[in-house]
Amino acid sequence: MPGKAQDSLLQYKNDTTLNSIGIKYDLTFFGKDLGKPWHLVSTEYIRQVKKTSFIARVNYAQRFGMSAVQAEAEAYPVLSPKIYAYLNVGFSPGKMLFPGFKSGMSLYFSLPAAFEVEAGARYLYFDEPIYIYTASIGKYYKKYWFNASAFLSPQNSNIATSWFLKSRYYLNDKDFIMLLLGSGLSPDNRVDNTLFNTFLKSKKAEISFRRTIQKHYTLFLNAGISNQQMQNDAYMNQYNVGAGLQVGF
Repeated sequence: MPGKAQDSLLQYKNDTTLNSIGIKYDLTFFGKDLGKPWHLVSTEYIRQVKKTSFIARVNYAQRFGMSAVQAEAEAYPVLSPKIYAYLNVGFSPGKMLFPGFKSGMSLYFSLPAAFEVEAGARYLYFDEPIYIYTASIGKYYKKYWFNASAFLSPQNSNIATSWFLKSRYYLNDKDFIMLLLGSGLSPDNRVDNTLFNTFLKSKKAEISFRRTIQKHYTLFLNAGISNQQMQNDAYMNQYNVGAGLQVGF
């Protein structure tokens, strides 16, 4: 149950299970006494129809002494042997812990020499609309996958930028260990996209792990650290650990 569009695409396009359900829990805590930890629980149902995956997801968050729910619908249609797509729409009342409305679309193109490229856009609405444009390039090499991605968001006369580097080592066709390094925030990351409308600086490192158990069970683990700018220009360390389980049937 990855929280980022391209990671989800790589998972679902290799999934041969017709139906699956999953749950994931993320805990975020801080290096100083800066408030209670954040909690995020995501549950989802995935339906495979021919080569297209359809996902219905509900996210529940507790942060800043508040709680909120977000509903999402997602699809990963295969348009041709070399073109995949990502489609997402989400709603949340209150516009506090999640965007009141969000949407996203990306196209992924397979190129010669095991390269992949992406072009897409995201839309978030908090108190005002935020438009984000994204692009990425990936490369498969033996048991490895390398990827560089960027998000650009015009803000008045400035452009807010985020970038991420990923390296994934495949244990088999589905299971992997992945390292992520990044600067800024991703609108596809449900753990911290609440902060996307602040455009404060952030640096991040994360390691994640996926393991299939007895064919129909999939375990997800992740741990990361972020150095996050605050409103007063001070910086704090933010730690995240998560675990998830997906069951196919």
